[in-house]
Amino acid sequence: MFDAFGIVLIKEPEQHETNKILSHYVLQLQEDAELAERTLKRISYSFERIIKKAEKQQPYNLMKLLEGYKGFGRAEKFDSHHVLSLLLEESPNCWSLPLVTLTTMAISLPNITKDRVDCLLSGMSEAMVYVTIVEASLNATDDHVIFQKAAQTLWLEVEIYQKWLGNKLRKLVPLVNTAEQILLWLRGTAKNMLTRVESRDTKGQNDSSKFWSISASSMYRITEMILHSNHSNIDKVSQEELFEQLSSMIADILVACLTNLPQVIAMKCHSSEIEKREVSVYAAAQLLGETMQIINTIQDSELPSLNPDNLLFIVDKLGA
Repeated sequence: MFDAFGIVLIKEPEQHETNKILSHYVLQLQEDAELAERTLKRISYSFERIIKKAEKQQPYNLMKLLEGYKGFGRAEKFDSHHVLSLLLEESPNCWSLPLVTLTTMAISLPNITKDRVDCLLSGMSEAMVYVTIVEASLNATDDHVIFQKAAQTLWLEVEIYQKWLGNKLRKLVPLVNTAEQILLWLRGTAKNMLTRVESRDTKGQNDSSKFWSISASSMYRITEMILHSNHSNIDKVSQEELFEQLSSMIADILVACLTNLPQVIAMKCHSSEIEKREVSVYAAAQLLGETMQIINTIQDSELPSLNPDNLLFIVDKLGA
């Protein structure tokens, strides 16, 4: 039984059909338990079909990416508090922006094979769908939305063109080959970009300059944090080691973010607007079917006893 924030997924007794055991699932809304039995059965059957169909659409590339999760303990060694933001305004916690920034850094490493880069991009492409849903449900304030839109715009450039703010990621500049040199180049480029934007922007930021400022600041903070955390041996860190470190950090943030999926599904089932509730509940059934394996995997992991709000410390540690 999967029980999360008011959603009860009941597994009915096993039945034999054509010599196969089929598991039948019913999605029941607790607050609507007084519905007539016939109506409830009709709704449950409809949900069952949606869930079963969605179960065939599992985001396998994302699940492969989540295999890099080894526990949040590793995040403790990253200290972003000494890294000053280059933005005048305090940036809100955001899942998607550090994810896109870390992915940008990972695919900028020229010695990493194309198939590994493609695997990371495929996993992140699937991940961003669910990260966007979580953020839209839980962090929908104006301040959050600005950073989320910046992350989405940046992700399109990274995913489709493998560029970051116009810079080709697989071919940065000559003589930039080591992991340390690449981090320093990304940090310096980000800082210079933000300086140029601020020098031109004397009448207040427009949407374009805000996007550049947010993207550059995120890159600066995360590269500075990684350089500081590895300061004792950064010159010895190989591109392969840095890629593994970045991939693990991506997995950590994804697990922390996707821990919120049950809450998001429940919120969709309990929409306060009656006219939108049916569409919202059907969307919840679709989301549940697609992510059931992810939810079960995360729940089976040795997660710390933290609620979703507490898990935001992962994003803070990674310099969002």
